[in-house]
Amino acid sequence: MAPLTMQAARFHAAKDLRVEQVELPPLAAGEVRVKVAYAGICGSDLHEYATGPFTCTCAPHALTGQALPMTLGHEFSGTIEELGEGVNSERLKVGAKVCIEPVISCLECRPCLEGNRPLCEKGIGFLGYNRPGGLAPYTNVPQANLHVVPDHVELDVAALAEPLSVAWHAVSCSQIKPGETALVIGAGPIGALVTRVLKAKGASYVVVSEPTATRGAIATACGADLVLNPLETDVVKAVREATKGGVDVAIDCAGNQRTFDAACGATRAKARIVMVALWDTDKRAALDFSNILFGEKIVTASCCFLGQDMQEVVAALANGLIKVDDLITSRIALKDIVAKGLHALVEEQHHVKILVDMQQ
Repeated sequence: MAPLTMQAARFHAAKDLRVEQVELPPLAAGEVRVKVAYAGICGSDLHEYATGPFTCTCAPHALTGQALPMTLGHEFSGTIEELGEGVNSERLKVGAKVCIEPVISCLECRPCLEGNRPLCEKGIGFLGYNRPGGLAPYTNVPQANLHVVPDHVELDVAALAEPLSVAWHAVSCSQIKPGETALVIGAGPIGALVTRVLKAKGASYVVVSEPTATRGAIATACGADLVLNPLETDVVKAVREATKGGVDVAIDCAGNQRTFDAACGATRAKARIVMVALWDTDKRAALDFSNILFGEKIVTASCCFLGQDMQEVVAALANGLIKVDDLITSRIALKDIVAKGLHALVEEQHHVKILVDMQQ
């Protein structure tokens, strides 16, 4: 039985994240109460904490009606504790393991009805930013945001299904084919996972551009065939030499003019270039259109992920196609989320994914 009150990590303002007592709201129709097992700390959580609010809103959010302070946590796993009225009990059963798709959308517009919820015409929100997320022992989740996880998949692994789905969607957008070559720019958590997904989907040769040695080593562990330091090496020249003319796919997980230029320059004719990282909102990319035009290159973007992506990720975790347990670099208690979580991600370069054990 869930308690009436509980400890939760709530974001109030920049540099103001408090572990404090909150009430557990009653279940609304269509909602599922999840007993949270593990919640991951994401780079976007770090940015929100450092200089936000960005995704969290001071005024009531258009889709959820909720505002700061907000319980964070959009990467989490757990077990179903209770079903609200109207929940599909054939698909979702008490005791089942679940992972969470955090995007909140209207579910009524054309993109939503076509399964493209991140492209909702009314804008989107997120569990953990615009309604309470998983940095609490229990949370209420709309049934549409839950994916059942097979019993043999560990819940710490299931907590990485969300960032892995971001990487999976990016690779799907690239339309990579077995035997093709790829460049990944940036080996943070998403870049590392993109590298692993590319290899799992049959990429024959993957180059990673990453300026820090620690993250470069992580990229190698994720299957990179060649890691280049862009501060020491002409990445475009090195990639074109290593692949005899350029890669088939470039995925930019860093998001700035220099990395975009490298993605365009290191690709061969007919290549696909996928932009994953957010750019600063006040900056616009300068485009070498001749490079795109005369190479007939496709430049596209990957925004969040689809429900289908998460279903495929859960299957890949279940059948062993993808392994992520080695990317969990620390497990901490909720009370330590600032010192051993957010600060550690900034100060200790070896971290890929820090999980908060919500049942400690």
